[in-house]
This record gives sequence, C-alpha cells and structure tokens, in this order.
Amino acid sequence: MNERPTGIAVIALFFILIGVFSLLWSGIIFGVGGLTSAVSGVFGADAVNSAASSGMWSGFLGIIAAAVQIVVGIGLLGMKSWSWYLAVIAIGLSVVQGFVGLFNGGTFALLCGALWLLIPVAVLVYLARAGMRQRFGVNF
Repeated sequence: MNERPTGIAVIALFFILIGVFSLLWSGIIFGVGGLTSAVSGVFGADAVNSAASSGMWSGFLGIIAAAVQIVVGIGLLGMKSWSWYLAVIAIGLSVVQGFVGLFNGGTFALLCGALWLLIPVAVLVYLARAGMRQRFGVNF
C-alpha cells in the first residue's frame, strides 16, 4: 500500500467537506423545489411550477455531484487509482464551470472567479505530476 502524502490527505478532506456541504445545500434546494411544486400544483401557478421543477432538477443533480465528491474524497484517502481519474474529471468540470461563470457576472465576479479558479488548477497540476500518478498507479 502506498503511503498517503499530506497533500492528498488535504485534497481528499476538501472533497469530502465540499461534498457534505453540497449535499446539504442540494437537499435544501431539492426540498424547496418539491415544496414549491406541490404548492403551485394546488393553486395552479404554472410559472411557479416551472421554476420549482428547475429547482428540483438542480437539487437532484447537486445531490449526485455531492455524492461523487464524497466518493472521490474517500477513494483519495485510500489511494485508489480510480479515485485519481474521478478527481481529475471532477476538477476538470469544476474548472470549466468556473471559466463559464467568469463571463456571467460583473467585474467583481470576474476577479473572484479568476482567483477561485487557481485552486482547482493547482490541485489538477499537483495530481498530474509524475510522482502522484505513480503513487496512484496511473500510467499514461
């Protein structure tokens, strides 16, 4: 078994923490969306029902993403090779999402978004190093 580097432990705990918070937040969104959908169904508000349906789907997808984040964190703690691949995919999606988000806000969003993009990019560079890939048994 490979000894787990401190950097991997920090990344894994970060994934688990973010996953737990995402799970809680998505659960709230999912619950509020479902409640709004039920209320709008009773009172016949089509516009509210449409928004609630969107909230429900957003919450549902958020719950799935949160579960993946938690699984990645646990896999990284165990130094599993599949978790390396899943972490790279999750971080890549986070970078793409952050990059798209840069252009959907004002100047403040652009500056903050650019700073927040540095974290997943740094983690991606750390995981892509030859020594890290070797520790996870990833060869390409």
